[in-house]
Amino acid sequence: MTANAPRDRSQTTGTLLLLAAAVLWSLNGVLIKYLHQQGLPAMAIASFRSLIAGLMLTPFVIRRPRNIVEKRWLVAAILVFTAMCITFVYSMTEMTAANAIFLQYTAPAWVFLLSPIIIGERATRAQTMAMAMAFVGVAIIFVCQYRPGERGLFIGIIAGVVFGLQSVVFRRARSIDALVLVWCVCIGSAIIMMPMVLASSLPTMTLPIIGWLLFTGVVQFGIPYVFYSEGLKRVTAQKGVTLILLEPILSPIWVWLVLSEVPLRSTLVGGLFIAASVLYIVFGQFRQSSQEH
Repeated sequence: MTANAPRDRSQTTGTLLLLAAAVLWSLNGVLIKYLHQQGLPAMAIASFRSLIAGLMLTPFVIRRPRNIVEKRWLVAAILVFTAMCITFVYSMTEMTAANAIFLQYTAPAWVFLLSPIIIGERATRAQTMAMAMAFVGVAIIFVCQYRPGERGLFIGIIAGVVFGLQSVVFRRARSIDALVLVWCVCIGSAIIMMPMVLASSLPTMTLPIIGWLLFTGVVQFGIPYVFYSEGLKRVTAQKGVTLILLEPILSPIWVWLVLSEVPLRSTLVGGLFIAASVLYIVFGQFRQSSQEH
């Protein structure tokens, strides 16, 4: 056995954990749409999913370090995570899963716009080019699909902005253990949304609906965060980001296979520009990392 064998095994384990996280996260579209078809409002889906995920994560965070120094950034993380959950679930119920997931993945472009303001990190020339590609993709989807009274596209774009803002705020709160941060934002967002859910009109909570909610909160939302947290300990950040890109590819496929929802051609074209922008960023990070070493 070579000296590098333990490290190779660790990297293989990390890769498998991240792939599993991406696959489970990619079930979001089909599960959200199914629960919405059963009469659950988007806010209820977002709230129950966060609550169940937070409860599931509790045993994993009990022995983690919980010394939170910058509490204001934790509060900011909870608020922006809540906004992300609400806008993403709403966008998923208002338009195709492909549109919702691709528009959410414009987040890196918004990160480059928001980072200088919030954490003082400026975009490079390559990142600016990637940002431009992402906005071209958004423009294609928006111009080809916008109709008077359209809400889904606007909510989808807001979801991308909020997802980008979440990335920036999470980075600013990086002194907090990653899994503890996820637990805090899940529980916090559920508490914030729950009064609005209880004040709304909910369908009869049958056993199938409760079962699928539990599956969504535990398997689709909670467990992947455990896999993601453990996987990132074993592989580079660049590789981790690349593997997670499996999510936006698989999510529309599951919806197509299960619910027969076919993405529009403009979605596929615009999505290619958005996906290309993210890949351009990732491979740019790879090149920079190899030059530094």
